[in-house]
Amino acid sequence: MRACCGRWILALMLGLLTSFAVEAGPAAPFSLKTPEGASYNYPADAAGKPVVLMFWPAWCPYSRALQPYLQAIQDDYAGTGVQVWMLSVHQQAGHDPAKVLSERGLRLPLLLDADALMPDYRVEYTPWLVVVDGQQQIVYTRPPKPPTPIDTAREVRLALNTLVGDQAVAVPTSWPRPYEGHLPPEQLAPESLFAGQPPRQDNPRLTPPPLPQSEWAPWVERYLAGVGPMETLPGFELRGAVANGRAAIAIAREVWTEVYGEAAVVAQAPYRAYRMDNQWIVLGAPRGLGLGEGMILVIQQDSGRVQRSVRGVDATPAP
Repeated sequence: MRACCGRWILALMLGLLTSFAVEAGPAAPFSLKTPEGASYNYPADAAGKPVVLMFWPAWCPYSRALQPYLQAIQDDYAGTGVQVWMLSVHQQAGHDPAKVLSERGLRLPLLLDADALMPDYRVEYTPWLVVVDGQQQIVYTRPPKPPTPIDTAREVRLALNTLVGDQAVAVPTSWPRPYEGHLPPEQLAPESLFAGQPPRQDNPRLTPPPLPQSEWAPWVERYLAGVGPMETLPGFELRGAVANGRAAIAIAREVWTEVYGEAAVVAQAPYRAYRMDNQWIVLGAPRGLGLGEGMILVIQQDSGRVQRSVRGVDATPAP
């Protein structure tokens, strides 16, 4: 029995090491220009310190959600020599990355035309984010479907803390809510800082009062009956299985932000998510609006195919 247990522990350790080896790897050197024409050269300009690289398109909504947390990381780790660089890829007309960063109040170095680097860094989706140590080894890569941008920011900080040793920075216990990091202070609600966990049940803005199934189920069933099985919202890729209501709401906020803008999405808080068979339906639920009177998003549970996004009744919530 003891020998069997020992073999199991050894196999587990080897599995963990193999998993780490797949994620780790060398970071390719590069030289890229800033919008002002200056050159950034890696690894020379990293000066032997860790660097966080984010490959992002200026039109990407998830990049918009993640970047404020990276700005906070740059600010908090400045004394350790850590640098956070934004590498622009997939540029499209009408989406100037320098203008986008400026409008979002971000001060992160912007490096242009990084598309040629994508094969070297095995970029499979955007935003692609890696943490590189001082020896040019990639020690962290953002997973394809993190629960929230906060989870990514937390993991980046934990990776950096391992690298900087006694200069480690305490991981925050509260965070700006996703997609609210770019809003001016006057548009942020007092409860905008949260711990990245489900909202408190006694917060009337963030958590709507639960509805009995006898009230929501008939409405949801009627609504979903009008959604065609092959109906698809153009321009949004498959997200994979949607595990729970929290994940469905996160996808809805991402889609709505791209379609309607951040301020409009924040005004729809709080949100409800209901599942019926293979479909999630997410509803904006501010006070004063009934079922279906705010934003509505329908997404398939198994594939993550966004089927429909509509704004509902354009009403002003009651004060």
